[in-house]
Amino acid sequence: MATGFASALSEGQPAQLDLGDEAVPCVVVGFSGSDVVLAAGGEFPPEVLGSERVMAYLLIEAGGTLHALKAEVRGAGAGEIVATLLDPFRLGQRRTFSRAPIVLPAHLRPIGDEDKPWTTFTRDISAGGLRVARQSSYREAPAHEVVIGLVQADREIRGLAAEVRVTATDLSLNFMNIAAEDRLLLAQLTFAYHRRAVAQ
Repeated sequence: MATGFASALSEGQPAQLDLGDEAVPCVVVGFSGSDVVLAAGGEFPPEVLGSERVMAYLLIEAGGTLHALKAEVRGAGAGEIVATLLDPFRLGQRRTFSRAPIVLPAHLRPIGDEDKPWTTFTRDISAGGLRVARQSSYREAPAHEVVIGLVQADREIRGLAAEVRVTATDLSLNFMNIAAEDRLLLAQLTFAYHRRAVAQ
């Protein structure tokens, strides 16, 4: 059961929230660890939209099988709720954080390297890492100092990230060290991207 679910949870995934007396259709907006943000396809009852936690089951179909995942749900504002999954096999999911195909300027430098960072752009981002375009100036290393530019916010996100996959065109990295507020900002950016996709 865990394997089928691992490939099922994704942004835009249709789901249902079983509250016992009723089931509300919803869509997965994004996820971070065991927290799944849901947008209603129907109307959430008032007790779910409040700040108190309510026990429920998140129903997701994967590979022809319906998975019922025990969760605590609470309101998150703007007609969304957060379902904190309690089932232990949830932790085996391959992706821990939502990712979105957002293009941002990025600078990378191998840790301990004194040369100028190489410049590229992100192909996608998440609170757990990023994938960037591999440029001719790329320098192979187990880990890199990373700076992501948020041009509209006039802000930079900095972190240390380990290489996890290198292809002829891309470099995928997982954050080893990043400030909590920067990780949160990346999560917010990915959720905002998927909220727009769900609304369309």
